[in-house]
Amino acid sequence: MTGPVTSPGLARFAPGEWRTFAAFLRHPALPERMTGIRLAAIGKVLQLFALDLVLMALLLGLIQLATALGFSIPENAIDKLKLTPLLLALVIVLLPMGEEMVFRSWLSGRAGHVIAAVILIVGVVVPIVSGPQAHPILLLGSLTIAAVVAIAIAFWLRKRPAMPFFVRHFVWFYFASALVFAGAHLMNYTDGITLALLPLVVPQLIAGLIFGYARITFGLWSDMLLHMMHNGLLVALIVLSKGM
Repeated sequence: MTGPVTSPGLARFAPGEWRTFAAFLRHPALPERMTGIRLAAIGKVLQLFALDLVLMALLLGLIQLATALGFSIPENAIDKLKLTPLLLALVIVLLPMGEEMVFRSWLSGRAGHVIAAVILIVGVVVPIVSGPQAHPILLLGSLTIAAVVAIAIAFWLRKRPAMPFFVRHFVWFYFASALVFAGAHLMNYTDGITLALLPLVVPQLIAGLIFGYARITFGLWSDMLLHMMHNGLLVALIVLSKGM
């Protein structure tokens, strides 16, 4: 008998995609193919966004409780930014697209996607290594060239299946992508000891697990969409809190 194994009790009242995701976390495996953009897939992605909302609400509640008990929560870098229209577009649209390309586009295990992700990472690292003295045009050129080459490689190798080595060890790649994604967000905090900051990136760890599952189940469009909605909600909460 095949299919996701679900536990009895309250779990049976959870949306179907929540139960499927829970079963996937117990035994992560790379599917042979992704569903692509279909009406049913969009509905399941929205179920995953609802799960993201519930889990983020629980975590925000724990943070509020910790604050009420006297714990000092370090300020997030985004709290210090002036949310202009350009910055909103960056945080809600461009950053999610870029982060998904770097952290999860390669989770398909296809050679074209893996090589393209490496090229994009190089395109991001080169401007950083160049330092602030690098001319903006050179930085933009590096990213543009990397993006064009990455797209060309992905298209050229589009018919190649997932690499056998990747399929066998997918569980490690899946959890590693979520851990690295969460760890990268430690840079949002400039104060405090790194180990003490680890609980603050648990939301990114959970989001990374959800985004990764969506990516290999429905396609890259789904985790990009989830990430955009996630960031959009975060920005909306920040704007509301500042207004209050």
